[in-house]
Amino acid sequence: MAPAFDDLALLSPECEEFGDDQVFARHFSKTAAEYTEVEAEMADDAVIKLLNPTRFIRDEHAVKAPHWRIRHGAYDRDTALAIPVILQTMLKNTGYDVDFFLPWGLPHSGDYDIDELFAWIDRLAK
Repeated sequence: MAPAFDDLALLSPECEEFGDDQVFARHFSKTAAEYTEVEAEMADDAVIKLLNPTRFIRDEHAVKAPHWRIRHGAYDRDTALAIPVILQTMLKNTGYDVDFFLPWGLPHSGDYDIDELFAWIDRLAK
């Protein structure tokens, strides 16, 4: 399996997600750990599993927010459009309120519509 975002030199922000106050970054794929270019640790399997929200959507014991807001730039070159579509479909099919939108022509940078985000939060909080 290709390591994708698990940089062999631990230079990707994704590797940093698996770090802590003792270790700045860790590998999260067996392939990257095997072919690492630097001295590195492998992240704990339990921590790796936490980063996949789809594992928790159908788990009746997991605590989940009732409202979800998902934005994914349609011009995103880093993450396939299928990823947020699958997430929102799973959420909707499980009965959650999902505000989903693919802003046209925008990349992976985020901050697509901050004013609308706060208005959405205000509506839910009333």
